[in-house]
Amino acid sequence: MDLGKIVRGGPSQYLCTEDAISKLDELVSPFSSVHIVTGEKSFAAFQKVYKKEVKWPVHRYDGTSSHEDMDRLTREIGQADLVIGIGGGRVLDTAKGVNHRLRAQYICIPTVLGTCSAYTPLAIIYNQRHEHIGRDHFQESAYAVLVDLSLLIDSPKDYYVAGIGDTLAKWYEAEAIPKDASQQIDPFVTLGLSAALQTKKLLLQYSEEAVASLERHQLSPAFRIVSDVIVGLSGTVGSFARDYGRASGAHAVHNAMSKIPETSRYQHGIKVAYGLLVLLVTLGQDAEVRRLLPFYKRVGLSYSLSQFSLQDAEKAKKILARECQTELGFRFVFKTFDEAFILNALNQVETLVTESDSEGQAIGKYGYKADEQQV
Repeated sequence: MDLGKIVRGGPSQYLCTEDAISKLDELVSPFSSVHIVTGEKSFAAFQKVYKKEVKWPVHRYDGTSSHEDMDRLTREIGQADLVIGIGGGRVLDTAKGVNHRLRAQYICIPTVLGTCSAYTPLAIIYNQRHEHIGRDHFQESAYAVLVDLSLLIDSPKDYYVAGIGDTLAKWYEAEAIPKDASQQIDPFVTLGLSAALQTKKLLLQYSEEAVASLERHQLSPAFRIVSDVIVGLSGTVGSFARDYGRASGAHAVHNAMSKIPETSRYQHGIKVAYGLLVLLVTLGQDAEVRRLLPFYKRVGLSYSLSQFSLQDAEKAKKILARECQTELGFRFVFKTFDEAFILNALNQVETLVTESDSEGQAIGKYGYKADEQQV
């Protein structure tokens, strides 16, 4: 059974509050064998909010979200009826993979908001060189997702900005995938695409205020809204629209960038956001790139290859063009294309960025504004 083609609901329980982690003990109480999968920094952030002795075994992932590490942790745990994943996207994806192997239930507690990974029953898989190799869909959805705003308001800004970038791509990537007449009227595809459009509108309206709240370490309605959008609302897009709400060209650029070692220190969503500009150019939507660039600059998203500290930008372009040509993401959008097509788009993005910089686009005068509700 192809789980990617089946309508999937969200977690059994989703909680986004200032004290979500305080509900953990109650949620765990029905289970007898509980194990935690986490990372060093993730677990330290969790403990600052949990503030109690952790009574369950703690297992550290190796940073890869690889099948090899999932297998290692499964052997290490041996048996469990509940796995608690605590951390960012790769930790949570690892926990989901371990849980699937153990045939248990799982709880996700994100400590950063870089992706919608806490919500979705799938994992992005890398090899042990941190190169993207695919995705796994799981039959099990989360038993619970706890989005604790008091923890996340102190999380690193770069992850939060990356989450905005990753989520902003939802609408554009889904809209770019061709759909026939029956798919256009499919109720669940329509629902998923409506959710994708809503993520775009809400991010354009609230992201700047949400980032400012994070910088002040002060909770605000905007921070709560953007947090819900990154985790919950964006997670529903693929759940309902299935293959017509999935990642496409922007994520293909991210996947290709994983083949360039210098980019490994940049968050998933930062690379996806850059990839979104490349996707828009391949679609002939240069005007939309121009509208988005001031928003990117205000929020702190990367918009040029020059911002990725590459030793040889021209060589990197050739690698991206070659790898994108073999990536499924662009093949969801275009029946045929070649490396030259992608290379041209990469160069055109740099041209548009140069033009934007030289024109000195005034924030608030050009592009999308903080309170803009454009489609």
